[in-house]
Amino acid sequence: MAPGRRVGVGTAVALMLTVALVAAACGSSSAARSVRRTPPTTAVPTTTAPTTTLPSAVPTTVPTPVVPAVGWARPATTLPPAGGYTGVSCISGVFCVSVGGGANEADVSDSTGPGVVNAWDGAVWGTPSDYFATPVGGSTTAPELPGIACSSGPLCAVVDGSGHTSLGDGTNWSTPAPLAAAPSAPANPGDPGPDHEGSRSAAVDCPSGQFCAYVDNTGHVAVLQGTTWSAPQTMTTASASGTVDLYQSGRVGMSCTGDSSCTALVGDTVLDWNGSSWTASPAPWPSGTTGDSAVSCAAAGACVAVRGPFVSVRLQGSGWSTPRSIDPDGHLDAVSCPTLAFCMAVDAYGNVVQLTGGAWSSPAKVVPTPTEYAGDGTSLSCPTDQFCMLLTGDGDYATYQGTDPNASVTTTTLPIVTP
Repeated sequence: MAPGRRVGVGTAVALMLTVALVAAACGSSSAARSVRRTPPTTAVPTTTAPTTTLPSAVPTTVPTPVVPAVGWARPATTLPPAGGYTGVSCISGVFCVSVGGGANEADVSDSTGPGVVNAWDGAVWGTPSDYFATPVGGSTTAPELPGIACSSGPLCAVVDGSGHTSLGDGTNWSTPAPLAAAPSAPANPGDPGPDHEGSRSAAVDCPSGQFCAYVDNTGHVAVLQGTTWSAPQTMTTASASGTVDLYQSGRVGMSCTGDSSCTALVGDTVLDWNGSSWTASPAPWPSGTTGDSAVSCAAAGACVAVRGPFVSVRLQGSGWSTPRSIDPDGHLDAVSCPTLAFCMAVDAYGNVVQLTGGAWSSPAKVVPTPTEYAGDGTSLSCPTDQFCMLLTGDGDYATYQGTDPNASVTTTTLPIVTP
């Protein structure tokens, strides 16, 4: 497999947080294969994206209290087919929303279906709803590897690699609107173009109901303030041919702790938002590292990043630590760190690696290895150190329950423990 191509069980991202602290913190089948995939169209340049009107922020699912056993629950498969799930976001143990569908790179028929969202109430998944209609050919663009982030309210933002965004409450969604066209530098030599599977993706995080931050895998960044997205900014990198767009095949990462502190990860580049502007700096990965990227920040400036088999940590005021391999298979897909002392990372095969007490566990199998939608990656969301949701492209999922759901913790930062 050529470096950077997202095929089969896409590679992942790696992480190493050797931190000690006590802290309070942080979706597949025939129904989606009726329409052939169509290449995305070019948006008409505007200075800003259309303003969207938020739907009612009233949950449509009724939380059902459950008392799960401590640790990871047995995997379940109740999510109906939707062309593959590529993201999940939870704001508590009784409210999660998954997203998937669209142009699914792992669909062997290469077909395109609707963009689908589904809400979880702590016990069961509800009926899927379409936030993005099934393309009917012509000028309609399909969502590409959509991602999702939810905050209290609830407010959820869905973004995808075709540059569309939608806001909702888990069931009701605004009509997907394209971001304004971003200024473009010359194409990155590694970018195969938007018509190639897995070549477009995006990530989003929403620390509040009034702010979200967006990044795609060609280095375009934007922020949502209220209900309006800013015009995207183009972040670039140097190559032998000069300054070009950033590019990374597959998933990228975004994590925010507030409206003035966000960190995005696009391959070998870290992008930081300070409330008014974005800056770029090198990621810590060894030369030649490939795979998806993910990042999670438990506090401003304190982030854990993963790519391939590696993990690296950055504490406020310090640089990134030397990458450490924590997943021998080298396909980490996601990381979630609700506190500086607790992180979960998951790979493309359904294995979880957990950080507790400053040490990473060995990978442990939690859900079956994806088969039908193996190329879509595995998603993970831990709103607190007492609850996590893990979801594969096939729709297999599992939940994690901590030892004390009612624990009250305070934040204390301690030095990194040297491996």
